[in-house]
Amino acid sequence: MVFFVEQSATYDARRFEPSERDVAMKKTAAGWTVIDERHGVLSYKYAFNEQGATTNCFVARMGNGQLLVVSPPYRISADALKDLAAYGEVGALMANNGFHHLGLAEWRGHFPKARVFAPTDAFARIKKKNPGAPEPEALSGLKELLGADVTVTEAPATKCGESWTTAKIEGGYAWFGSDILINLPKVDGPLPMRLMFKLTKSGPGYRVFNLTMKFTVKDKKQVLTRLAEDLRKLPPTVVVPAHGDLLSQAGLAEETQQLLAPFIA
Repeated sequence: MVFFVEQSATYDARRFEPSERDVAMKKTAAGWTVIDERHGVLSYKYAFNEQGATTNCFVARMGNGQLLVVSPPYRISADALKDLAAYGEVGALMANNGFHHLGLAEWRGHFPKARVFAPTDAFARIKKKNPGAPEPEALSGLKELLGADVTVTEAPATKCGESWTTAKIEGGYAWFGSDILINLPKVDGPLPMRLMFKLTKSGPGYRVFNLTMKFTVKDKKQVLTRLAEDLRKLPPTVVVPAHGDLLSQAGLAEETQQLLAPFIA
């Protein structure tokens, strides 16, 4: 779905002072960012095409002690799988929408007992675009696995499925914002694509991903209103967007609400 390549080292317009959480986060040898070690919450940036465009995976330990892997990384390395194993057994794989499905078959091969989930509106596109992927279950089936500290919400009024995931961590909540939120340090790629990002106000920086939402949702106001309600209930201290850099600065919950406010007024 995303047609750009990000290059975080070249962007300087949006800098934040490192928070205590930033300092506390560690990376494994194979590249996982450990958001909260005790709760088993991690993220992982991976390339999904030959041009080097990247997206993020989000992992949370469910109530049954197993790991939920959202947007399973495509072409995952053996070393990355070994690092992840230290945090638990993979019990559930999830496509967060109809676009983040490339790793499903690969991960099911590594974890044949893992159940596979996706938003119901994503089923048709996943089947069409990735016929080798295992047939997913509806997100409602996750409820028996998640426990009290992890939530998965299926967005209303979508064209090809959308969702968001939260996990309780020390001092707050980590959010996976899927393709609704984006935080690109720099928008790269052909001029027409850069113009589309500019015209839709989808980057650079922390934004609502208006460009992708044109393809994924039927009613943006309805989706963002529901998202804002959930953000008030579980204020984020960490946000992992599907594309771009993790955020963990002070005031993140309020800043995220401010991003949504113009669309739901």
